[in-house]
Amino acid sequence: MTEMYMRKRFTLFLFSVLIFWSSNAYSQCIPDSSISALFAPNLTTGLPDGRVGVQYNSVLTVNVPTDTTYLTLSAVIDSMVLSDVTGLPPGFSYTCNPPSCGFPGGAYGCIEVSGFTDDEAHAKTWDIEAEFEFYLKQPAIILPYNLTGYTITLDSAFATGLSEAQMKNLKFFIEPNPISSASKLIFDLPRSTRYSLDIYSLLGTNVAHIEDRGRAGQHVFQLSDYSKDPGVYFISINQGQYTRSVRFIVQ
Repeated sequence: MTEMYMRKRFTLFLFSVLIFWSSNAYSQCIPDSSISALFAPNLTTGLPDGRVGVQYNSVLTVNVPTDTTYLTLSAVIDSMVLSDVTGLPPGFSYTCNPPSCGFPGGAYGCIEVSGFTDDEAHAKTWDIEAEFEFYLKQPAIILPYNLTGYTITLDSAFATGLSEAQMKNLKFFIEPNPISSASKLIFDLPRSTRYSLDIYSLLGTNVAHIEDRGRAGQHVFQLSDYSKDPGVYFISINQGQYTRSVRFIVQ
């Protein structure tokens, strides 16, 4: 009797742990159960824009009907299943509620798109395509359905924020110049994202290219490792739309 009681308690405990783990392992989106359309937001409203260097999150609610028309006949819908989403920016993914991405007929569900990119090359409009399948009860067939027309526009990290005057006030200088073993490039970054430094000779030859990811604020770059043959050189920085350059001399 005691053994059976202990087994029941253990089973109940294990079930509770699994329920707790499941509820915390997935941060599920919440569908908007007030909508009457198949999807919300609709194609006219579209998905919200995002920005490079900022976490992106948006939710698409799915309102699955109970029936549809197939070859002029009324067909009962068992479920609508999302099989794939293509065209998302690098670093972006999707999750569903329910997690299987199978939405029963006559029920609401949602798809959450989230992600992050700090690459300014991804600042553009991305065309999204979602592949669904309708599972019908009567007749018992599967109908493919491709949802197109939604886009995600990622703005540059520099689209808003610092003015042109503020950009010009960012530090970008070499000290001392002409170059010595102690010379440093001191510069400010306006954003926390990737940037590049390029060193060019007076004739325009690229003699060094450095890429890195830095936080907004002041940085110091040691130039002694990049001191080339005597002559006049230029070093430039590029971070999205922010560019600066300065001349230095190697004696």
